[in-house]
Amino acid sequence: MRRFMTAFVLPVVFLFASARGGERVETKEVEGAPFIIVFPLHLEAMAERTARIIVRSYTEISGDIGLEGLDTVTVYIAGDRETYRRYHGDLAPEWGVAYSRWHGREIGIDAGAVLSQPRPLETVLRHELSHIALAERTGGVPCPRWFVEGLAMLQSKEWTFEDHWGLVRSIRAKSLPALDDLSGPFPRNAADATLAYRVSYYAVEELLRDRRGDLVTLTAFIRDLESFDESFALTFGESPGEYSARLHVLMLDRYETAALLIGSLPYWGAITLLFVAAYAVKRIRTGKRAREWERADKAAGERF
Repeated sequence: MRRFMTAFVLPVVFLFASARGGERVETKEVEGAPFIIVFPLHLEAMAERTARIIVRSYTEISGDIGLEGLDTVTVYIAGDRETYRRYHGDLAPEWGVAYSRWHGREIGIDAGAVLSQPRPLETVLRHELSHIALAERTGGVPCPRWFVEGLAMLQSKEWTFEDHWGLVRSIRAKSLPALDDLSGPFPRNAADATLAYRVSYYAVEELLRDRRGDLVTLTAFIRDLESFDESFALTFGESPGEYSARLHVLMLDRYETAALLIGSLPYWGAITLLFVAAYAVKRIRTGKRAREWERADKAAGERF
């Protein structure tokens, strides 16, 4: 049955992607995971790396939430920004580098944007895989955006010193949003969205700090009861609203002292230098990775 479905799906995906993206594409079935990759010819090396990342990440992320199976998902790698826009429509914000659509069973990646920003391809892919796996596990039952994005950040291991530092600065500026305010779509503005992601990560990381196994229980309840709030209360013994209030107090208690220290000039200078150094290292690594990809993609392109 799987071979029949693959034989049917691949040609359809090829034609569909060509019509949407306007660029000549190849398709690749991922061995060991239910994924198909659609990519332009000159990005064959990136497609190969994407397949390797999916194979080693899919099982881990699925197992984390108790997902046992997944229908075939198509990963579209866009070779330019315009093609990426055509793939996602108006789903992703302008600053986004990837998106996922569970009902369409697809993930989209802006290749150029991924290569020019600090987050590695593996982090970006794991984030979107988390979205797909969670929606599949819960049967598409709506979950608060803070939980969906916080879990994706946790599973993609993308929390950084910059995120930690930004959270402290937000507490000092008294601009910290309440968790209750992050249940719906995140702001389209990049700065506000970044803060929403940081608070969401902190909320999920704190929630699961000593009880990661409860993810399987929570997601099973969500699927069976079709209610996030009821499932949350059954799993953790408090409502999402009660957790939101408790988390806000916890964050203030934990970070207010650090926020006050920011007002100290010597402390500010030391932290600033550390941040600049860390940022410089990131940029160097990003540039090196981009050059490696360019060489690999050029070599792959020469084979056609």
